[in-house]
Amino acid sequence: MKFSQAIIVFLALVQGVFAQQQPTTTPTANQPRTNSPQDVRPQVPQGVQPPSFLPLSEKHQEYIQRVLLYWQNHTEKVDHYRSDFERWQFDTVYGPRNTFKTFSTGKVRFADPDKGLFKVEKVLTYQPATAQTKATYKEIPGTHGEYWVCDGKSIFEYDYLNERLIQQVLPKELQGRNIINGPLPFLFGCNAQDITNRFWVRAITPQNMKDEIWLEAYPKTIHDASNYQKVHIIIDNKDFLPKGMVIFDRSYEKGKNHSRTVFNFKQREINFASTLEKLNPFYRNFYEPELPSGWKKVVNAAPSSQATRQANNPSQQPR
Repeated sequence: MKFSQAIIVFLALVQGVFAQQQPTTTPTANQPRTNSPQDVRPQVPQGVQPPSFLPLSEKHQEYIQRVLLYWQNHTEKVDHYRSDFERWQFDTVYGPRNTFKTFSTGKVRFADPDKGLFKVEKVLTYQPATAQTKATYKEIPGTHGEYWVCDGKSIFEYDYLNERLIQQVLPKELQGRNIINGPLPFLFGCNAQDITNRFWVRAITPQNMKDEIWLEAYPKTIHDASNYQKVHIIIDNKDFLPKGMVIFDRSYEKGKNHSRTVFNFKQREINFASTLEKLNPFYRNFYEPELPSGWKKVVNAAPSSQATRQANNPSQQPR
């Protein structure tokens, strides 16, 4: 798997851990959705088409800015985070057309500023109906989900298929807090200006949802758009933690192609560990994973500074 893909997966999975704590006044979800004739479509890189909902009304833009600024102002308040998750993967090409292909469960762990873990612990795969049985989901021997660990300097990946432990060394530009410059910056922390520079964001909260805020983000750059069409983030107003996320495949088309990945984050906790636990059990999550017997370890050097600069300035890259 390419380095950029590894970063995408890792950032997409360790989601929203900085978006914490209820604001004194939570922005209302019933914001206007009308357009304003005074709004002007922003300049975009060649090859990236702005979404059809633009331009947003002035009130809608103000609402989005309040949400993003609140997110940004509370970024520093999370020291460590843990959550269990459920994941549904829809695949129109290689899976059933009317339901999800796999259902997985696992866990996410994070420690400020740059340590993380994503581990799929159980995978159920769709089994089509036969003349004797109904369609069902079951564990398939030899099927494994992703297992990622980031210790701040490298990302470690279990490659079960080839029995390899892959260490991808991170360039200095992506170590520490600079990791928020990755493909999904609003999932590691929210800098309102960075988000608006890289994404068109609108609120899509259903009218009957009183305890949640739903955001939809479309990438503005060719680099981001090459990885996904759009992302939905669902924030729980009770703790202002993301409770759900949907990553839409580039080829997603309503009614024709339903390929997407859906996450539900459960039992979300922040800043829970005692001093003893922080020094021992919790931080063990971020050690280099053990090399299984008979496996091979592969170490990939950090990309060059030029490649990293291109990744951080994706609008300059050719299609």
